[in-house]
Amino acid sequence: MRMKYVWCLVLALWIGESGAQSRLNFGEAYPQGRTDLPKSKVPFQKPERKPKRNEVCVPERKGEAEYFLRTGWELAEAQKLTASGQSVFDLDLNTKNWYNATVPGTVLTTLVNEGVYPDPYWGLNNLAIPDSLCRTDWWYRLVFECPAEQIGKRCFIVLDGINYRAEIWLNGVKLGRMDGAFVQGKFDATGCMKTTGKNVLAVRILPPSNPGIPQEQNGMDHGNNGGVLCLDGPTFICTEGWDWIPGIRDRNIGLWQDVRLVFTGAVVLEDIRVMTDLPLPDTTRADLYAEIGLVNREAVTKRGKVELSVNDGVVTKDFVLEASAKQRLRFDPTEFAELRWRNPRLWWPNGYGNPCLYEAEVRVWVEDRVSDCRKIRFGVRELEYELTVDAEDREDVRILFNPQKAYAAGKPVIDNLKRRKVGNLYFPSLKTGLDAEGITVFGNDGTEPYLVVRVNGKRIFCKGGNWGMDDAMKRVARERMEPYMRLHREQGFNMIRNWTAESTEEVFYDLCDEYGILVFNDFSMSTEGINLLPADFNLLLENIRQIVVRHRNHPSIALWCPRNEGFAPGYLEYGISDIIARLDGTRHYIGNSRTMNTIKSGPWQYTLPVNYFKMAAGFANEVGSPSLPTAESVRKMMAEEDLWPIGDVWYYHDWLMGKWGDSPLIQGYQNGINRQLGESSGVDEFCRKAQLLNYESYRAIFEGWNSKLFGSATGVLLWMSHPAWPSMVWQTYSWDYETPGAYFGAKKACEPLHVQWNPLSRKVEVVNASLREYKNLTAKVCIYDLKGKKLWEERGTVQSASNRMCEVFVLEEKANWPEVYFIRLELRAGKQLLSENFYWETTSRTARDFTVLNRLPVTRLTGRCRVREENGIVKARIIVENPTDKVALAVKLNVRDKDTGKAVLPAYFSDGYFTLLPFEKKEIGLEFTADGKNNRQITAEGYNVRLQELSDL
Repeated sequence: MRMKYVWCLVLALWIGESGAQSRLNFGEAYPQGRTDLPKSKVPFQKPERKPKRNEVCVPERKGEAEYFLRTGWELAEAQKLTASGQSVFDLDLNTKNWYNATVPGTVLTTLVNEGVYPDPYWGLNNLAIPDSLCRTDWWYRLVFECPAEQIGKRCFIVLDGINYRAEIWLNGVKLGRMDGAFVQGKFDATGCMKTTGKNVLAVRILPPSNPGIPQEQNGMDHGNNGGVLCLDGPTFICTEGWDWIPGIRDRNIGLWQDVRLVFTGAVVLEDIRVMTDLPLPDTTRADLYAEIGLVNREAVTKRGKVELSVNDGVVTKDFVLEASAKQRLRFDPTEFAELRWRNPRLWWPNGYGNPCLYEAEVRVWVEDRVSDCRKIRFGVRELEYELTVDAEDREDVRILFNPQKAYAAGKPVIDNLKRRKVGNLYFPSLKTGLDAEGITVFGNDGTEPYLVVRVNGKRIFCKGGNWGMDDAMKRVARERMEPYMRLHREQGFNMIRNWTAESTEEVFYDLCDEYGILVFNDFSMSTEGINLLPADFNLLLENIRQIVVRHRNHPSIALWCPRNEGFAPGYLEYGISDIIARLDGTRHYIGNSRTMNTIKSGPWQYTLPVNYFKMAAGFANEVGSPSLPTAESVRKMMAEEDLWPIGDVWYYHDWLMGKWGDSPLIQGYQNGINRQLGESSGVDEFCRKAQLLNYESYRAIFEGWNSKLFGSATGVLLWMSHPAWPSMVWQTYSWDYETPGAYFGAKKACEPLHVQWNPLSRKVEVVNASLREYKNLTAKVCIYDLKGKKLWEERGTVQSASNRMCEVFVLEEKANWPEVYFIRLELRAGKQLLSENFYWETTSRTARDFTVLNRLPVTRLTGRCRVREENGIVKARIIVENPTDKVALAVKLNVRDKDTGKAVLPAYFSDGYFTLLPFEKKEIGLEFTADGKNNRQITAEGYNVRLQELSDL
């Protein structure tokens, strides 16, 4: 019966999804032959197996009645336990052949940490790890004691996330099961918890039914994007292998999020929703609403009160709960004046204001004791969206959509199934009239038909990138993830797309909240007509429901989306739109990541900078170019023997050979480097040259969209900004936190007030993507030859309005300019420098030949710095000076260990790959975490500056 169902499903998928596609992507049917596998010039690294340790569980207290269970876990294959003939609950179970487990963490994380397998991120080590890990059942086991101070209370075991399925047992009693990577399991363990003595908690992990067979990237082919693992969504579908990540051998199964003990009284809090309402355009007042779920866990009626504390105010509400009953309480400003605020601190996206956050505390009192309590962090902000839709009697209507008002009845108002196609774009229909609450018709202004996101009544020019996955092994502790989020903020980004929900966890949204990063949040499906649909629609919907309910209080989440590149089929579309309207009601649910008020995806290949100015339009959620890391980072990926010439280890780390549709990907990038800057003789030269292309490519992507700021362009997201592992392709920084040319190119273009040169119109432009207005600014352009001699200068006065681009003047080439020259732009308010920019350009209309830059004389720099330490952070101001009569091109600074010469990462510099003209100096800001060592120094290197010490720290 099961096989008949599977074949019926496959047939339905072919018929329903393939359309004009030649085939759906089922991935590989058998492993590659040995001759087709990538080869290294060195053997796999040999791991050193750690001896089994007798670790004791020490519950880590969090708050009044909550504990993390992070120590003392053990892990074993299920067949190992079966063969032993013993019970997993036997306190005398011999676990000497088990592994000390990392929790939270995946199965593979444990096996790597314990020295069973080598680091899969290095070289071709991933090929040394058997793919059978994802076809094996596993047992996690923990022996623990109930905290003495909690005896007598109800006890819940909470699992914040497992993958893919799990059975949860305590002391031989099955508490329940979990299905899907994005659900939370909360199990009442009161009846089987031993309050004295030892408890045995056991979790059986079951792998996905369709793990697929990875295609290992090689010199001939970059492999498939996924395969049959998509049938098992909701899970981490990319771990079968994608064009930016290899097949992860366990498919990230395991206890990948925290396990907790929570103690309560009889009445327990369920989900809590906190909403704020601004009487836009007025933002000086805010109303707070809270909906609080209660459940009585006992068989007798309970009376009590709920206490809500927020913003120095406390309000309470009484309740009566019948035996085993549930109830929802609503706190409303019409009932409680304390919930009507004056001059609230608003949450703003990065570049538009501070992302201010509040904390609410909810306590349930029963019989004068706290029965349960919880803290919820939220922001005061309101989302609106400009959209083009069809109404009953009109087409192409431009509306301002306020979901908080439109979803007041808890019903969907936008119909993504009843859509109309015009060219490459789709327009949804309204289920209501144009006069409905939350819908305002307004005139066209050039942004139509594209999506515009508004926060607190103001348009936000969305800039940022896609996260394919936070970490390929789901190592997502805050200390690992926070530097990546800060790098996004430092670049001037204000949006991340959570591609197919791969990065869905609390810490991701917490960090986005704190750093002012909006989230474009997909759910767990990929490209329509290519990738397979999930086999269990209801399982997917339950995971989506939990994602929405668990994370809806995060102010950073701006958009929900059903999948990557496509529409959801009818059953899922109805289900998702109902979940959003009924359980969230504050955000827009966009029916397709591309073409639904947005433009199609791509390009992903290298192209000339001017082409981004030609293609810039609309809201683009995938535009990218390959981005090779620095040679220093590449050396961390592989053995010296594999560094040069480019070979299989490069290919395996996403140096993507083969065709992308009808076009090559990496070959065009490599040719661009070689044609513009000449062939390279080694990895250091090649990576150094690549940084020039990376810098100008990533700058050009954002400057192209800048040039049409709220004209015909409303936002652009990179494919991608973040690497999931040591990658050679799409990224603005590398996995080790290093910041190559792409990072500083994007950072330059995304500053809120920015001066730029448009190579298409040859105009100097000032871009103001902020809420501030600037008057009587001076824009200056200077042209220099390669020796740094000034050939031309021009100035213009600028009035820079909020969220506007203005043109200053046209830069016409002069007869005395050399074939290759430099453009220096400055924007000042009086003497204060507000923005600067630097370009290398050619007068040639047939080729971008910059090989003359290779003949720039080598030069040395000098430097000094002022340093202070504040709250564990080293802060420095560095003066970098060029004391010579030569140009110092593309200068990058690093913090280094004086003894080893290794870069200290992460380190946050205010600028990089900057150019110093003869006798010029520049001040650079720096921050990094203090580590108690006094052997740090600042180094400099550049296109014609050899690595040198600049200053001690």
